[in-house]
Amino acid sequence: MTEYDWVQFAGPSMEYSVARINSNSSENEIILEGHQYYDISENGSQLLCFDYENQTSNPCIYNIETTEKNCSTSDIFALKAKFTNDANEVLYLSGDQSAPSLALYKYSFMDSSVSLISDSLSMGIDNMTLSPDREKVVYFKLTEDENSEDYLMNYDVIITHIESGETSILTTIPYLDFNNVGIWNNSPYWSDNGFIYLTFLDENNCNQLFAIHSTIGYVMQLTNNACGGIENTLYCFSSILETKETDLDKFVYSFCDDLNGTFGNQIYDINSGESSYLGSFNGDNYISIAMSQSWSPDRTKVVFSEWVHGGWVIVPGPMRIYNTLTDSITVLGGAFNSDEGATYPAASPIMWLEDSLAGDVNSDGIVNVLDIVQTVNFVLTNEYEENGDLNGDGIVNILDIVALVQVILSN
Repeated sequence: MTEYDWVQFAGPSMEYSVARINSNSSENEIILEGHQYYDISENGSQLLCFDYENQTSNPCIYNIETTEKNCSTSDIFALKAKFTNDANEVLYLSGDQSAPSLALYKYSFMDSSVSLISDSLSMGIDNMTLSPDREKVVYFKLTEDENSEDYLMNYDVIITHIESGETSILTTIPYLDFNNVGIWNNSPYWSDNGFIYLTFLDENNCNQLFAIHSTIGYVMQLTNNACGGIENTLYCFSSILETKETDLDKFVYSFCDDLNGTFGNQIYDINSGESSYLGSFNGDNYISIAMSQSWSPDRTKVVFSEWVHGGWVIVPGPMRIYNTLTDSITVLGGAFNSDEGATYPAASPIMWLEDSLAGDVNSDGIVNVLDIVQTVNFVLTNEYEENGDLNGDGIVNILDIVALVQVILSN
């Protein structure tokens, strides 16, 4: 979000642009003004975005290298959009966010055709989660009357092959319905390991992390977080942070600590099955709701964005980076809600495209004992080199050597 203003009688007014920023926030570049993006192509050359400058919600494909823009010629109202494995075909959701359901469509930029994949989809779960090869989409559909008294619905988990249209019901899960909640979508994560991860209610009415096998539909409960067994409130329920990456060994998910009535964030380790507490970022007068995540190429850092709810207004919040090596969190641009620096509020999914390999002090593309030798030389000569400052404290010392050894051992 590049500009925010409160308009009397009309409420908040926000303007968007697509930008890229390096991980220490020293460089920030706007590459497409007046647009909000929702996806990026596999090679990083094309953006799937919406032209808010001209007040249209039709999806556009923008080529970063040639600056050419190709927008939908069909008059469609798209809430979100994602690339399929075919760069000329995209999926999008359509419907009124105040309505109890949405419809999922496929649009072709080649012939401007629109194809309905499914309607009457849940508002509470992100129905735009694609398989790692981006050939299939998983979505969630009510199997019971949505007006039942307890609001505890059964949901069919449905997978459709995007090109052939072949559809199958993977399994059925119970889920607490969240109609009329437009931004707190439960974002499933479809991993390369064959499982779809998401959060829903356990038998004690507590939100937990589950895994569903994407072929046989086997369901496993992964966490057993304590809770008071109360129904989720409007501002507090669990979800995996949205991500485009499918090969993660760890991912961030938010959880509702309904004993205290607030949000927290955890990192789940797929290999060990353990969760580690990341933190809660609520302020004295606002609620922080983490939304999107992206990991650095070497998987040592994760950046995530958030929505900030202050009562009457919901606005994009700052981007935070968590360093797994130093167990530290920094806010891009400086402290949130202060006069010191910009916070670069991210209103769309974020994607970490490239970065130097953590620990590659001599820049040879490999992290090994030679990097330790180079770092020792920096320490002995009292020389500062950014590549050697693994913990980002502005000094190259023994702590960086220890962190470097941890990187080598973890690899």
